[in-house]
Amino acid sequence: MSDIELFWPNKELSLRASGALDYLWVQPTDGRLLDSLTVERTNTGPLDARTNVLAIGDGADVLEALTKQSSFFEGGIRLVYIDPPFNTNADLRHYNDAISRAMWLSMMRDRLLALRPLLAENASVWVHLDDAEVHRARAVMDEVFGVNAFVASVVWQKKTSRDSRAAFSTNHDTILVYAPIGPKKWKVSRNLLEKDTAYLTNKDDDPRGPWADAPFTAPGYRRGQQYDIVTPSGRVLRPPRGRSWYATEPTYRSLVADERIWFPKEGDGSPRIKLFKHQLRGLVPFTVWEASDTGTNDDAKRHLMAMFPDREVFDTPKPELLLERIIHIATNPSDLVVDLFGGSGTTAAVAHKMRRRWLIAERNFQTVRDFLLPRLQHVVEGTDPGGITEMLSWAGGGGFEAIQVSPRFGKGYSPNAFGAIRRSLKKTVCRKATGAA
Repeated sequence: MSDIELFWPNKELSLRASGALDYLWVQPTDGRLLDSLTVERTNTGPLDARTNVLAIGDGADVLEALTKQSSFFEGGIRLVYIDPPFNTNADLRHYNDAISRAMWLSMMRDRLLALRPLLAENASVWVHLDDAEVHRARAVMDEVFGVNAFVASVVWQKKTSRDSRAAFSTNHDTILVYAPIGPKKWKVSRNLLEKDTAYLTNKDDDPRGPWADAPFTAPGYRRGQQYDIVTPSGRVLRPPRGRSWYATEPTYRSLVADERIWFPKEGDGSPRIKLFKHQLRGLVPFTVWEASDTGTNDDAKRHLMAMFPDREVFDTPKPELLLERIIHIATNPSDLVVDLFGGSGTTAAVAHKMRRRWLIAERNFQTVRDFLLPRLQHVVEGTDPGGITEMLSWAGGGGFEAIQVSPRFGKGYSPNAFGAIRRSLKKTVCRKATGAA
């Protein structure tokens, strides 16, 4: 844990959901915290390690309810991606972005603490913010997960247009990445980015197809990898000073026999090893992600407007390309992805298309009714042509269950309103799935 701590008013208290949208400070000893949560469901079967769940309710309450009532978290959460309110005091249509800083910090801390015991050993937590609170959020994450859990601050280019009225035209968000086991162990299980194979060429008309090439040398001195190589032009070469040939001499000769060694400069250059598409190692992710690779807020808005032409969509939705990259790096098919601030549903939609299991929680019933539920129904039915659908050749499949978890404090959700969710889901062919399909 961190030896430096951030303090704020009421830090010793718990911040719990009060009613559908508000929060309330609660003493940790408050007896009401022992009361059972009210949970309504659209299905009656078990919520187990094969189910996708759309949850109406506060994230902390949803985690508690699922932990107590099922084996849903068996195997642990592999990825947490949360895009919480940025607390910018902006006037936004679909959520409150102006709570007190003390409440915001406790809200983040308490939900991260609730997630911590549910994480898989090789899990990672990605928190998406802008400059308003990101520095304080990192202090909170250091406290919850430990300073040694920090992996990276990813800078995402969220727009390409320029605001000429501002002192600086802000065009990025920051995504804090933490892995409880630490970056050195976590990188063993994370996935690399795929290389762009458009640059491959076939300089010698190899019947196996186009290839890339890399120097046939390696750093450091190794006695068994110091030998003469004769180029086709007749030059005798030795490894450069402080380096060795990439492999031993017997391996080199077998590569020559397999036509895997190429000599540039018409046979007079230093040897290079040929690498075909299936042999290319992936790329370690940069910490700066450009809009050309991961999309922008405007791309995401256009996607939502095409899906919901009669509704005012979110101000700053996240594009599916951004979530595709995060989920690719951090998970494998059938792993569990969790998002406690569901919003427009990008996390669940992308996880479903990528055949991951998912849990998404959203407090605002209207947001669930107007965006999350219909969007995920489109994904299941294969009627969402946008985002990463074409890239993954997604044609629909899988299913999910909806649940509603009413808060202990304040007025709960209306059972009649959840009945509308239940009736809507009956119109969608939903089935249990490992992953999404």
